[in-house]
Amino acid sequence: MNWGKGIILALAAFACMMAWFMFKASQNPAPLVTEDYYGAELKYQQRIDEAARAAALSAPVGMKVERTAVRLDFPAEMNGRSIRATFTLQRPNDPTADRVLAFGTTIAAHTDTTVSLVPGRYNAALEWEVEGVKYFTADKIYVP
Repeated sequence: MNWGKGIILALAAFACMMAWFMFKASQNPAPLVTEDYYGAELKYQQRIDEAARAAALSAPVGMKVERTAVRLDFPAEMNGRSIRATFTLQRPNDPTADRVLAFGTTIAAHTDTTVSLVPGRYNAALEWEVEGVKYFTADKIYVP
């Protein structure tokens, strides 16, 4: 065997390997976190301001998530006020397991037991509003 045949075989093997990788990559879906990512990016400064307002409170919002229940504990100064909240759980590796829960309460603690979650890691985002003032809290949560 001479150098020419070796180089041709190496290039052919490399081309076959790259074709195999492209075939396997096309079978693996890569979903976006949000379909409207450009619109969400334009609202990013609002999100920073909402997170800063939430951080300035006396205590952070407590988020306890289990397979069948979600418990949110709002700071004590929010007790008795009208709270509207949207709690979003996004599973990074499985978009079909994502959940969005809406809460409306006047007490500092609220539990929703109508949820069923797959065990694993979730990105939790809580958007909440009290008397026209918006807050935002985000965390990474593991569901056992």
